[in-house]
Amino acid sequence: MRLAFAGALALLATALVTVPASADGPAEVAAPTQAAPAQYQIGTLNMAGGNAEHGTKGDEAPEALARSVRDRMPAVVAFQEGCGDWTFALGNKLGAQGYDVFMSPVLQRAGGPDAECRHPNSSGFGNGLITRKDIGFDPDTYREHELTRNAAVDPARKDLKEQREMLCVSAPARQLVACSVHLTHDDRTLRIAEAAEARRVLAFEYAGYTQLVGGDLNDDPLSAVADQFYDSGYGFGARGGLKESDSICGNEITPLSNIYRAPCRLGERTHGSGKIDYLFVSPQVHVRWADATSANHSDHVPLWAEVTL
Repeated sequence: MRLAFAGALALLATALVTVPASADGPAEVAAPTQAAPAQYQIGTLNMAGGNAEHGTKGDEAPEALARSVRDRMPAVVAFQEGCGDWTFALGNKLGAQGYDVFMSPVLQRAGGPDAECRHPNSSGFGNGLITRKDIGFDPDTYREHELTRNAAVDPARKDLKEQREMLCVSAPARQLVACSVHLTHDDRTLRIAEAAEARRVLAFEYAGYTQLVGGDLNDDPLSAVADQFYDSGYGFGARGGLKESDSICGNEITPLSNIYRAPCRLGERTHGSGKIDYLFVSPQVHVRWADATSANHSDHVPLWAEVTL
C-alpha cells in the first residue's frame, strides 16, 4: 500500500490545532457507551478542483467551505475533487472549532503519479473528510478503500484510469463511520464495478456501523451505479443498504412517492440539470431535513441534512 498522504495531512492538522495531551500520557480508553441521540448536520460537496474554471482558484475555495462549516458545525462533511493545499488550509481554518481534516490524492493511473488540481503546487487531487472531534471520530481508523484497483473488471480497462477511492473514518464508541466516495466519470462499466466494490466494503467491513456516505457517483439516481447504494426497499433494482437524505420521500424507503407518484430515489439537482451527488445514511438514521444549496466556487452544489444520531 502506498504511503497515505491523508494520514500525514490529518496528523499535521491535528498537531497544528489540538491542545497537547497531558504529560502523564493518554488515559485508558473506556468501554464503548451508547451516546444519547442528538441532532447534527452532515454534508457533502464536490469542490471542483479538477474543473477548468474553479480548479484554478486559491484560498477562496477552502474559505467558502470553512465558513459553511463554522456556521453549521456539522458532524461530518465529505468532499470530492479536493486539493492538497486546500486541505491544509481547511485544517488550519477549522482546527480551532475542533475538526480533523483528511484527504488522499488519487493516482493518475495504476502505479502513479498523483493526480493534481488545475492550479500549480496543488499537492494532489482527491477525496476528503472533515470530522468533528467531539463526536469521537478517531484518526487512527482512517482508511483508503481502493475502488478502481479492486473493481471486478479487466485490468486493461482500469489500469490507465484515475484510481478512485472511498475514504472512511469511524467513531468506534458510537459504532459510526463516515465515508467520502467519488466514482469514475467516463466509463460506465468501470463505474458500476467501483460502486459494487464500495457496497461490498460498506456491507462487510463496516457491518453493524451506522453509516454516513457522501459522494459524487457521476450517475443518476435510477442508474445501475446508484443501485449499489440505495436500500433494496427503494426498488427499481436497488441492492444497497442506505437511505438517501435528500429523497423526495424523506425517511420513507419505498419505490414510489404517494404524493408525487414518482420514484423515491429522485432528489434535487446537484450538477447542471441532474443529480449526481448523494448524501446517504443508514436506514435507522432519522433525517429531519435535507437541502441542495448553492456554491460560488464549484460547478456542483452542496447537499446538507440534519439527522438524529
